Amino acid sequence: MRIIKTKQDILILRRAEVLPAEFLDQVEDFFLQLRDELDDEDENEFCLSRHGYIVVLETGDNVRGLDSVGLNRNNGGLLGSCPEYVELLDIGEGLQAYKIAVMYDNDYLMTFFTQTGAHDEEVEQWLKDQAERS
Repeated sequence: MRIIKTKQDILILRRAEVLPAEFLDQVEDFFLQLRDELDDEDENEFCLSRHGYIVVLETGDNVRGLDSVGLNRNNGGLLGSCPEYVELLDIGEGLQAYKIAVMYDNDYLMTFFTQTGAHDEEVEQWLKDQAERS
């Protein structure tokens, strides 16, 4: 799991080359969109902590227990949430990902990104079903 709150977090991920560049481009574009929408004057210090940040879920992450990002294991983690929307993204080069928005309260929206095929069959089916409903 990778947590993105600042532009620096994206730069670190880019240097580490732990995610496909095209996938990280999508995440960065969304981060920049949020920065622009939230109209932050100082783009170098912009931080998503107050608004809800971006979480990139990876292969091996337990999406049923995301207590560290506010989705309680006892409630099913991501699978127990009621997403505002789930969007299937075509990233290119045969790569697809899901963008999942979960509203915690009126002022706090967490956005999760995960590549298709990164999770077990039940999770992948849940993501697919949610995307079709959105």
